[in-house]
Amino acid sequence: MSDKDPVSDALIREVDEDLKRERAEKLWKAYGKYVISGAVALVLGVAGYEAYSSWKIRQAQEGSLRFATAASEAIRGRDDASLAGLDGLSKESQTVYGPMAQLRKAGILAARKDTDKAVQSLEGAASSDLPALYREAARLQAALLQLDTAEPAKLAAQLDQLAAPGQPWRHSALELQALLALRTGDKAKALEIYTRLSDDVAAPQGLRARAAEARQAIDSQGQG
Repeated sequence: MSDKDPVSDALIREVDEDLKRERAEKLWKAYGKYVISGAVALVLGVAGYEAYSSWKIRQAQEGSLRFATAASEAIRGRDDASLAGLDGLSKESQTVYGPMAQLRKAGILAARKDTDKAVQSLEGAASSDLPALYREAARLQAALLQLDTAEPAKLAAQLDQLAAPGQPWRHSALELQALLALRTGDKAKALEIYTRLSDDVAAPQGLRARAAEARQAIDSQGQG
């Protein structure tokens, strides 16, 4: 015979359920609003992220179309129309096409010998969030455009950064350093750089060939 009284057990369970229900009600009254707020915030957060993602996709699609249209105008020889489209796009930073437009615009402006505006456009691309390869290429192109006009010390400092070990365009920057040395009359420095480049197996073959030719030309003229 069981020592437990079925009636007592039922009463205990009922009291226990009441206590649990009472605690649950107290907890809900105390914290329910936070649970609801958290759920609402989660839903709004997901909805907001989805809306933002959709907006980014639309912006990218629109930017792609505008960039392609401007490039097409340039191919057809309609530089003014191309520049107008690129100029508007270059002022927008929501997608990668803004800084890419700055690079494309710089090419057209450089071909027109509008060096100041081309450099300004390149500097904009260089300070954007493009991948480092493109940013450094923009800096290098800006230095090239100013090779004959920029203050030598300032340009030398820029090229020192671009020619540092590990930089993606270091060999091209070294070549510009040699040209700058020739501009300032420092043939010894130019010869030293060209020698390093012509002997550097990691340098592009075409650049090594140019460096070797330049070294021979300086040797034949003398370093005086």
